[in-house]
Amino acid sequence: MGAQMSKIEDTIHDAYKKTWPQAWYLAPSFLASLGALGFVGYALWQNKSVASSPNLSFLHLIGVAGGFGISFWMITVHGRAVQRMLTRQEYATVQSHLSNVYFSSTAVVASLSLGTFLLRHPLKTWSKETRNLGIALFVALAAAEVNSLVLNSWVTNLMFDRNNIEFLQATKTSDDIEGLIRNDSKYRVVNNKFNLFHSISMVSNLVNHGIQWYHLFFLADKCLVL
Repeated sequence: MGAQMSKIEDTIHDAYKKTWPQAWYLAPSFLASLGALGFVGYALWQNKSVASSPNLSFLHLIGVAGGFGISFWMITVHGRAVQRMLTRQEYATVQSHLSNVYFSSTAVVASLSLGTFLLRHPLKTWSKETRNLGIALFVALAAAEVNSLVLNSWVTNLMFDRNNIEFLQATKTSDDIEGLIRNDSKYRVVNNKFNLFHSISMVSNLVNHGIQWYHLFFLADKCLVL
């Protein structure tokens, strides 16, 4: 069964590479992030409260649960485990593929949370309580979109630039890398830029995840009785 699923995935991937335009602005991850913004724009444009329904509540919970689940896994489990098992070059390759999916997914689920919230609670109806959550959801979406549309590509390109220099200089140990930082000005510039943008990306991701914890607590306080 696993082998058959892999063949199906490989076939779909090959068909995508052969038929889908490779321009960055047509990449599925980019289009998904734009679609997420479009959904929130639609919810803002409505500007009137829609009736509560199981479908709307379900979409809202998908946004909360999906966003929390994937970010919790990536932050607490995936990154540290994979980093210990792979070389820097292998890790860079894995991350370059995963990060596109991860950051665009966080943008989509963040837009589900915010968009469905706005459909039920338009801006003009916000009370103090709904305003606090609404602002938090706007910040979460902004953090996710900045990572998806801007920082991800910058960090990925700098990561590969850094790894290419390490490969050409045949660096194998942490001491070799320290030597490059001291003696190679080009590597030092690339490494500093990578550290800067990677740190900003990590902070944005943590802000998004922290708001998901707040959102879960808000829902638990309102809905859950044990």
